[in-house]
Amino acid sequence: MSTTQTPQTVSSPKSTPWLPPELVEQIIFELWANPQSPEERSVLFKTLCRVTHTWLDLFLRVALRDMHISCPLSAHDFLRLLPERVISQGEADVFTAEATSLLSKLCRSLTFHVEGSDSLTSADGSERAIKLYSQNDAAPTAISTVLYMVSTFAYLPHLRHVSLKYSDWGYSDLFDQLRLAVFPEQVTHLSLQYSFSMPAHVPVAVYLKSLYSRHQPPHFTIPTLRHLSLDGVPTEFAADMLQICTQVETLEITNPTRLYVLTPLPKSVHTLVLRMPGVTLHREQMHWWMLIAAMEGKLFDPDVGGRIVVRAGTPEPVVWTDTKRFCKKFGVELVYERDDYPCGP
Repeated sequence: MSTTQTPQTVSSPKSTPWLPPELVEQIIFELWANPQSPEERSVLFKTLCRVTHTWLDLFLRVALRDMHISCPLSAHDFLRLLPERVISQGEADVFTAEATSLLSKLCRSLTFHVEGSDSLTSADGSERAIKLYSQNDAAPTAISTVLYMVSTFAYLPHLRHVSLKYSDWGYSDLFDQLRLAVFPEQVTHLSLQYSFSMPAHVPVAVYLKSLYSRHQPPHFTIPTLRHLSLDGVPTEFAADMLQICTQVETLEITNPTRLYVLTPLPKSVHTLVLRMPGVTLHREQMHWWMLIAAMEGKLFDPDVGGRIVVRAGTPEPVVWTDTKRFCKKFGVELVYERDDYPCGP
């Protein structure tokens, strides 16, 4: 007598879809490079570390290549990976030693996030205020500490780009506290961005820009920088930075105004990049550049000439043609590059 056996379903654990490591690394790179707040980046960091061991390994390489220091605690963790700290504090375990080696080999950029407040609201529940000045604030102090360590002990030989992103801060901290007085010689690109988290802060930010006054020439310079990028700052701030970055070749300004304040540019500057991402250029927007006054004030060295690159939405054809013809009279080439995407956070 034959018996019929009922097939049994064998349950197996769900397997993670396989992706080639090259694709995984590209995915991680795109995620890490995407503009985001320090809080969002912290969540992303924790998430990517928990996917698989492969993702963790690839993510660490991406994160160590483009480091983000989002708070004083991040700066402390970063400093732990520098050889002098590892030796002096006796923290040379296998993981730390490997991370220290990778950091030295891979790190090419450092981004500091300086928040004006630890929370979105103040103690009484109102919107947080803009921090104008703080001598002992740990967040901007981390900038000076890390740059000092990297410069003094000649760490991170492949580091080329340093970015400072101030949120809800005034414009004087960088100069009053000499944040850049000791700067790594291997760095060629410096980016400075000032932003404000609350819509109510916008009028205050405009007011702060109008109050900004020029600083005295500093007692230090950074002659190794070649590219200076500025976002959200008054034009006088840019002029002050050019007193520090004496050999800059390319100056990039987002949402520029009153370019005559920069006249004359240092002779080393041969390219001025004007960014108005996502903005359709009409006569009114270009008027605020005040190019006529800037050109008449010899923005570029007349014997050398220069190049202005405009990265923005579509320009008004007639206005663009007239402006290009005007610049040519002063030996300056005007170039347009499309940029339809607004700036991220």
